[in-house]
Amino acid sequence: MMQLAGKRALVTGAGGALGRASSLLFAREGAAVAVVDIDSAAAEETVRLITEQGGRSIAITADVRDESQVKLAVDEAVDGLGGLDTLFNNAGIMPHQDASFLDGDLDLWHLISSINLDGTMLCSKYAVPHIAAAGGGAVVNMSSFLAVLGCTYPQDAYAASKGAISSLTRSMAVQLGGKGIRVNALAPGPIMTAHVEQFFPDPEARRIRLERVPLGRFGKPEDAAGLACFFASDAASWLTGQVVVLDGGISSNYL
Repeated sequence: MMQLAGKRALVTGAGGALGRASSLLFAREGAAVAVVDIDSAAAEETVRLITEQGGRSIAITADVRDESQVKLAVDEAVDGLGGLDTLFNNAGIMPHQDASFLDGDLDLWHLISSINLDGTMLCSKYAVPHIAAAGGGAVVNMSSFLAVLGCTYPQDAYAASKGAISSLTRSMAVQLGGKGIRVNALAPGPIMTAHVEQFFPDPEARRIRLERVPLGRFGKPEDAAGLACFFASDAASWLTGQVVVLDGGISSNYL
């Protein structure tokens, strides 16, 4: 039986690696998916891939920092899918120039926070009433293992935004439990996308990082998609307020 049969999901950042993998898996598991991305071509490509595998999807272009665009995107998703019972707040950025707060650029700090944190809040603000109207469902947020661990090579603006998302996840879960809405977050370690690969240009640096991973490999977008799909499914019907670290065991390993 498909995990998400009959569900209607809105996925933000769905033109990127993790968002696309999640959208494809959601569709394979029976959900109709509203694919939201600031890049219209990327959103359309995700829809094309979903259609190829026999799924149902619509593409929506929106900037999650812009409240009016978010409201219109949610309304379009509800109209196009006939309702909404799942929201995956996946949209986010992790710029390579983000480093220590000691060298912090305030404009970059605000940019990262506006997309990662403000976008999560805004999408939830407008999607949650529709999920409640549908009788309940799930909100899935994207945190990071950097919200749990410090790093020798800091990404402070990104880590701070993800720590805030973890806290917001718990607060949302308490507020929305009575409406039948579960709220959980995944906190991935290094998922090896083309963007993340640029953080490890030196093979030796990559080898040292990999030694920290008990399972012996970096993550794949499909790993994150699998956990997001579980959170959205009825199999997680008694799970809320949790931030689950998905890192191949890195956070368990003291060298």
